[in-house]
Amino acid sequence: MDVTIINKSGKMIEEITCVTMPGINKQCILAKPRQINRYNHANKFRVCVNGYELDMSKAIEKVYKFELKIYGIKSDAKEKELHRGPKNDVAVALRHRVLWSIYQQLLKSYEDIFGNDLKKYFYDCGINFYSVNKLYDRSEGEKEFKISVELLPQETRDFLSKRIIGLVARLLPCEEINLHQTTAVSADLCARERSLQQFLEIATSQMMLHEQSHLIFRNKAYDCPSDHDIGVSGGKVLTAGMEKNVRFVGNSWEQAMPVVQIDARKAAFFKKQPLVELVGTLCNRAHPKMLIEDAKLRARVARQLKDLVVRTTHLETQRLFCIFGMTAATADRLVIPVNNQDTTVAAYMLYKYQRRLRYPGLPCIIERRVGGKDKLPHNSFHPMEFLEVVGGQRVDTKKQTPELVDDLIQNCRLLPMNLKNENERRRCRAQITNENPYLHSLGIRVISTPRAGDAVVQFPPAIVYKNSKVEPSPSGDLDWRLSVPRGMQNKIFFKPATAPRRWVVFMFHNASDQQSADRFIAAFVNRSRDHGIQMPNPSRSEEYDRTDMDFLIEKIEFMRRNGVEYILFITKDRYDPVHDAMKLTEIKCGVVTQHICSSTLFKAISNRGAEMTLDNLIMKMNLKLGGINHALTSSAAFLSKNRLTNNVMDREWLRHSRMFFGLHMSHAAPQSLYERQAQVPPSEPTIVAMTFSCGEPFAMQGEYWMQEPRLHVVKFLKEHVERAVRSFRNTSKAKCLPEHVVVFRSGVSEGEYAKIINEEGRQFREAFIAAADGHAERVRLTIVVMQAHSNYRIYPEHIQQGSASQQNVPPGTIIDVDVVHPTHTEFIIVPHKSIMGTARPVRATVLIDDEPRMSMDELEGVTNALCYAHGIVTSPISLPAHLYAAADLAKRGRNNFKTEQYVIDDNGSTSSDSDGRGHFTNDGSEDYFPMMSAELANKLKYKFWA
Repeated sequence: MDVTIINKSGKMIEEITCVTMPGINKQCILAKPRQINRYNHANKFRVCVNGYELDMSKAIEKVYKFELKIYGIKSDAKEKELHRGPKNDVAVALRHRVLWSIYQQLLKSYEDIFGNDLKKYFYDCGINFYSVNKLYDRSEGEKEFKISVELLPQETRDFLSKRIIGLVARLLPCEEINLHQTTAVSADLCARERSLQQFLEIATSQMMLHEQSHLIFRNKAYDCPSDHDIGVSGGKVLTAGMEKNVRFVGNSWEQAMPVVQIDARKAAFFKKQPLVELVGTLCNRAHPKMLIEDAKLRARVARQLKDLVVRTTHLETQRLFCIFGMTAATADRLVIPVNNQDTTVAAYMLYKYQRRLRYPGLPCIIERRVGGKDKLPHNSFHPMEFLEVVGGQRVDTKKQTPELVDDLIQNCRLLPMNLKNENERRRCRAQITNENPYLHSLGIRVISTPRAGDAVVQFPPAIVYKNSKVEPSPSGDLDWRLSVPRGMQNKIFFKPATAPRRWVVFMFHNASDQQSADRFIAAFVNRSRDHGIQMPNPSRSEEYDRTDMDFLIEKIEFMRRNGVEYILFITKDRYDPVHDAMKLTEIKCGVVTQHICSSTLFKAISNRGAEMTLDNLIMKMNLKLGGINHALTSSAAFLSKNRLTNNVMDREWLRHSRMFFGLHMSHAAPQSLYERQAQVPPSEPTIVAMTFSCGEPFAMQGEYWMQEPRLHVVKFLKEHVERAVRSFRNTSKAKCLPEHVVVFRSGVSEGEYAKIINEEGRQFREAFIAAADGHAERVRLTIVVMQAHSNYRIYPEHIQQGSASQQNVPPGTIIDVDVVHPTHTEFIIVPHKSIMGTARPVRATVLIDDEPRMSMDELEGVTNALCYAHGIVTSPISLPAHLYAAADLAKRGRNNFKTEQYVIDDNGSTSSDSDGRGHFTNDGSEDYFPMMSAELANKLKYKFWA
């Protein structure tokens, strides 16, 4: 079906072809629009991306895909699939080395079948095997190849152990892959398949596997541990590597071409070291007895050690295992049964191994295994000093401390020129070049210059305050500050919040002297009044040393009963644990809180940067209390350059009848090896956060809820959307449902697009019908997926010398041709200003857009404008404000869950160190996640999480 869109002046904007999926009554993917008569923008220039074209013009016609499974034969004749096993980094890397070794021996042992040119075969160290030659026909079925264990290297034999007495490989033909087909980018999601894309990703990794030069984890590859790694805090090191993937780009299906994208990066790894050394570092070199006396320290160290792979150092044949936990008792006091008698771990080590412990006063490490006929968990206890940390283990997100995150930021940011050069070095180190023998056997050439395309720079919107407006210059530069020179009128917030009737200050652990605190409070109140909030002085200021949850709830409930509506709390440290506890009290007591640390307090009363610091705090407070800091409108420069008389942003893009949603999912960390083996139901949920505009585009509310982990489609969406849409109607001037809903959805993989379109799209539409109460009110729906971690990097084709802002593309840069998906409605945007490193762009893909469809100018204009609506800073952010806020709200929901889950631990219990159980334990019932959602539900209006 062809749709032609006409603007109000009678010009044809674009012609669109809508593609539907067979058997499904909804549009499945939106064809790429043909652009006609677009707006004039602030600038146009050429950019290049971190992608290298794979020239397929002289490639062979096809390759043959097989399923290759390698089995170990045990002494009892049972078989073990060697590609299966634990998912931790050490096990994955070791399995890759072993399988590649066996695979190479397979090819050499059967030269009569495979020949002597081994570069014509491709293997992913799993079950995928490809051949340039047609080895045999599918009708011949599966073939079996026996491999001699004695011919393998010693490391491989050690991995197989003495229980494996033989090896067998089974090869099954699967399909033929045409190297010149483009069904990978078919607009019909049902017809789309990734076979060619998957093969090219494996083919471009072959030399890394062949030379064993990298640790490969899915699409990430890092250098093997070496002395060149950079030491950072907490017993970790930074290792250089890259993220690599293959995608198709172009302006149409016919022009689609594959590019290999390379994004150089560093990751934090645990350093190979004695475990005692790591624990000492985690304790900040405190005396070892503090691990016993300080339950909070012990819990913090135990969380860092959990699931870490360690190697024994005292056995004849050393073992690897995953740490389950850490005991509360020391090795010289922990009693275990041995030969029907009780003895301590320290005494057992002396008796069994003739090893006297140097550190008997340290806790023991718990290894938990599920085994035996009863399939019950069994614990083993290991003294720390007989264990060492195995290198090559990444530090997952939940173990990244604020100090480590700071180290990562400092060491990983690269300016565009340096990043471009580093990407090139990474490409050459991975041998993704024309000298690569594997690619040569396919007839594929690698174009050594990054792919380039045309980009535009959009005009920023004008910033509207109650008493003034900030306009960009005719060239599109925006000098936006809340503060003004002395003597000029202060900017009044677009909608100042109603000041709290009563508010109080909590100070924890003597965070500041009283005189400084009084000076800060006076400055805070006066500056609030400068911006239109008639802030009274605080009713009282309290100082506390206790921070346990019961105490905080008791105090805040007392304050709430006495009319307190806002609490400002002060701590010494920015990352003080009381922060999470205070934020949990918001949902328990219904009182808004705001946190500042002492360094911020002192800066706010200093001679340098005081006004800016106070403004940042007050912008947050205004949002928390229901105000709107600023609004947006079309800039005079944009209207003038396009000769427009109507304000397109007010009348169309951000009209009051259009409702905006942000939808973000925060996924739980994977379960531990023991939890998977014991089939323990997951207790940690996926957090879904939804924000939405109310009454006008810049007024925002939000809520979050919990669902089963690792699901990528939102559940329980209908009831929340219905409530949000009703709220919009009740707060809008027209008292009507929105005529158009635009949803900015956090990124999902292309494989999930059909589910988002059908399942989430259906829930939105059902919510609209329910909210209409039977009235015939049509609500248009648009869903845009914003992929913030898409592996795209863009920089000017000709990079200038200078600072980050000089080398990077300017804010508002958008590219929707040449380097984007050939058939999707898609664009790449860099809305924010880059002040460090290289800008990370966002890939926006339109999945649903009801007719009459939004033009590309409108989609891009709305997206770019809403990046100026965050409200907490006077600069654009990297995502539309509603989605950015949803990500922050999901983080708040995750922290509330963790704080409630482990509140007992933080007060001294060690239950989580031993069995991982907390306040919430999944009993397998269907009500587990809904009940958790109800218990942790938000009770506040407005943007309380700002």
